[in-house]
Amino acid sequence: MNDWPILYKQVLHVKDPKNPVGVSIMWTERQVVADMLKTENYCAIGNLYSSAGISAMIRNVYANPHIRKIVLWGADLSRSGTALMALMANGVDENFFIKGDEKGGQIEKEIGHEAIELFRKSVEVINLRGKSPDELRRVVSELSKEPPKPFTEPKTFPTSRPKPFTYPSEQIGFRIHGQTTAQTWLKILQNIMRYGRNKTTRYTQENELKELLNVMAVVYNEDPEKPYLPSFFPFSEKDLATYYPQVLSAKQIPGIAYTYGQRLRDHDGVDQIQNIIDLIKTRPFSKKMVAFTAKIKEDWSVVNKGDTPCLTQILCSIQDGKLFMTTHFRSQDMVHGWPRNVFSLRKLQKLICDESGVPMGSFVMITHSAHIYSDDYELVEKILKENYEKELGYTSRQMFEDDPRGNVTVEIEEVGKKPVGRPTKYAEKPTDKEYEIVVKIYAPNGGLLLKEWRGKTAMEIYIDMVNIGEYLVLPSHAIYIGTEMQRAEFYIKLGMPEKYNQDPAANKAL
Repeated sequence: MNDWPILYKQVLHVKDPKNPVGVSIMWTERQVVADMLKTENYCAIGNLYSSAGISAMIRNVYANPHIRKIVLWGADLSRSGTALMALMANGVDENFFIKGDEKGGQIEKEIGHEAIELFRKSVEVINLRGKSPDELRRVVSELSKEPPKPFTEPKTFPTSRPKPFTYPSEQIGFRIHGQTTAQTWLKILQNIMRYGRNKTTRYTQENELKELLNVMAVVYNEDPEKPYLPSFFPFSEKDLATYYPQVLSAKQIPGIAYTYGQRLRDHDGVDQIQNIIDLIKTRPFSKKMVAFTAKIKEDWSVVNKGDTPCLTQILCSIQDGKLFMTTHFRSQDMVHGWPRNVFSLRKLQKLICDESGVPMGSFVMITHSAHIYSDDYELVEKILKENYEKELGYTSRQMFEDDPRGNVTVEIEEVGKKPVGRPTKYAEKPTDKEYEIVVKIYAPNGGLLLKEWRGKTAMEIYIDMVNIGEYLVLPSHAIYIGTEMQRAEFYIKLGMPEKYNQDPAANKAL
């Protein structure tokens, strides 16, 4: 048993590998439970953060079939415990989805139907969610006295997890935006799967993740009262309702060492959110609207054995009569954690706005380590394949998005008489008139003219406007402008400038 556990070896708290009792504590801190059970015997204590972890649980149990009892206890914040109970009660369908699990949890197909059924018949899950620590100690004590009887020979299963290729990139500093949390999330997942660097971690079966450094995600218009929750999110509206108090309230949650709400609303007796609200009312121009989560001495003392806050600070600023919120995270699981954090902190932004009487602006989340765990590669690839283009509204005929910095027009203007000479070889209607391509950028919504470029050819203007990125945000608009300039130049060469009209979007026809 020296090589057990085969998965999450650096994370599981192992006491006696031949003991028949495993303790699954979902989101409760492992060290807290280990301290509770320090006088009891057991095999191991481990978290079950999501239903994806059930497959790893089955693999570890088959590698150590002495485990016959799994005690389920603690804070079920993502309903992973509910998924485990559904598996034990109902099994899986032909595609390995857990029957009766409203979140659509799936067991890895490499484990196989036969092994899943033997696990269900041979291992008992004792549901102690919502029970007291005393009840946990009593049950573990009683069960651990049962003689260990392996239900099978030790066994391992193959894996066929995808290994995404990493494209070259700037490596640090990525700006990603969307109107909704869902749109922004899909773009983040796409960027991490494509450009994320492989890195070692303790928290996956293969000890691997893909990571981007310093992702700035902007969500423009998510309504915190009516959040847009498409079915491809790996959680439900009910899960969000369970999570919100961890951010909005200072209430203690049993088994959880701390919550963001406690650090924000009762930080050494200080309610930082109320202080921000009060400051807005007295000095709305202040740049001191900030809340911190760090307790330096306490957090560094547990850096190798416990959890420290991923959320580090929240900043608010009022500009143009709106309250904008920026949040900073040292680290985030971008599949399961990021969207929950956005929805809950956007709700906190709304609370501050309502209390201070200031309209709500956009929301920004800056993540230093934005990562996807290898356990979720397959899930993410499936989500992107089925939803990316559909959710973002992309088609081969239409890929339009407003640029927040302005709108561009491309025109042809007559500028005088052409010098006498041979007509261009492309001309269908030779003319003695001379024309220029004119590109103008206006402020959004029909605003003022900001900049103008002129030239006789698309290349001439291109050379003059190489700094176009300073005026526009979206690469798609830069590509579109180049296409339109080429079209305009072609019509001039044909001798038919009057035929040119700027298309509203990319079009196969001239």
